[in-house]
Amino acid sequence: MSEGPAGALLVRGGTVVTAAGARRAHIRCRDGRIVELGPDLASQGEPVLDADGALVFPGVIDPHLHFALVSAPHRTADDFDTGSAAALSGGVTTFIDFAHQHAGERLSAAVDARLDEAARSRADYSLHVIVTDVAGGQLAELAALTERGFTSAKVYTTYRPSGFYCDDDTIVSLMEAARTAGWIVMVHCENDALVEGSRARFARLGHVGFAYHGRARPALAELEAVQRMLLFARTTRCPVYLVHLSVAESARLVARARAEGVPAVGETCPHFLVADASVYDTERAVRFIHTPPLRSGEDRRALWEALEARHLQTVASDHCGYTLRQRTDYGDFTRVAPGIPGTETLLPLVYTYGVGAGRLGPADVARICAENPARAFGLFPRKGTIVEGGDADLVVYDPSARARIEDGRVRSAAGYSPFDGMEVHGRVAATVLRGEVAYDGADVRAPRGYGRRIPRKGVRADALP
Repeated sequence: MSEGPAGALLVRGGTVVTAAGARRAHIRCRDGRIVELGPDLASQGEPVLDADGALVFPGVIDPHLHFALVSAPHRTADDFDTGSAAALSGGVTTFIDFAHQHAGERLSAAVDARLDEAARSRADYSLHVIVTDVAGGQLAELAALTERGFTSAKVYTTYRPSGFYCDDDTIVSLMEAARTAGWIVMVHCENDALVEGSRARFARLGHVGFAYHGRARPALAELEAVQRMLLFARTTRCPVYLVHLSVAESARLVARARAEGVPAVGETCPHFLVADASVYDTERAVRFIHTPPLRSGEDRRALWEALEARHLQTVASDHCGYTLRQRTDYGDFTRVAPGIPGTETLLPLVYTYGVGAGRLGPADVARICAENPARAFGLFPRKGTIVEGGDADLVVYDPSARARIEDGRVRSAAGYSPFDGMEVHGRVAATVLRGEVAYDGADVRAPRGYGRRIPRKGVRADALP
């Protein structure tokens, strides 16, 4: 991709933004790493990327997304090729996807099968292991997987029919083993009995249109599971990462637990920050069929406050690129696989409705979109910041630009954005991955297979964000 030596680049004229603050600096990259930061660096023959007037963020880390996801009979339109291209166009240089263990399967077999698919990625990547069954001694595999650089698992407290559900005894056993192995356990928090009972009642009444999606998955289901998982973390001392929190009280529960020494990290998503349940009363409901669903406007405002107060630590896309046709062909929320695309709009939405609205500063964006995910998942300081010796992963972001998100301009193979029509402040002018311009503001230049699997370190409770 580069006309000079591989991984060599000089980024000049920008304001470098990290979680620690902002300063004017030039960045010299060589062999894919940052080798020098300074106010006036001259070119030593490497290509020069002009960042004058722009903010230079660390490469965004999207720690929670789903490419090539199969939830029978559905499969997402995005695979690792198209999905990673979309990610790069939004400033995401590293993502963490999932290897789904099926009943009786070895964890390492699930990982190896998924790595074959991930080899098509244009961006750097790693995997979480979705654990469903440890009855065959699978927990003994954690040490070997740690040696390979895999240090996180995910469990679901719902989705029995799809084969994702994990019972409480398995979760506690996993947490006990994970604490010893240096792993962090991610949790999808929804009480299965509450969700399935509610959905069944709506179905019996014939209320299966998309307008009923939100009401059929009550906030109580999330809150009960959040409390239960925090209790398990308190008891086992295992670090936990609670994904896509949608309810204000969930953020308060995480904050209280952290204040009491529970090793917990809370995540929310852009859709919970820029939309609310009123969408389900409109024709746009089909665009927001995800779980958990959108909540009240009060919850939306409180989630921003939780990010400001650092009661929540990260924002991830939970990108899951089903097409609109995969929804409208059914017209029944009980028959469609939930999930929406969004990795390419993660940074612009957080910047626009965080910095642009005066809720956050640029350093906060670097913290919640880069450094904190890196710290939570054993990538820091190689990823997630701008420091000498770290990977040269950068986002040149032009804050003066104004744009509108449009279905026809998205790169995701899903072919639409839930946020179609929304205005954003700023644009990704360039994405640099390991010293190479992987996205130039118009085209994705990183070829299929350019991405590398990044081994991750063990996770310590005292090193969590």
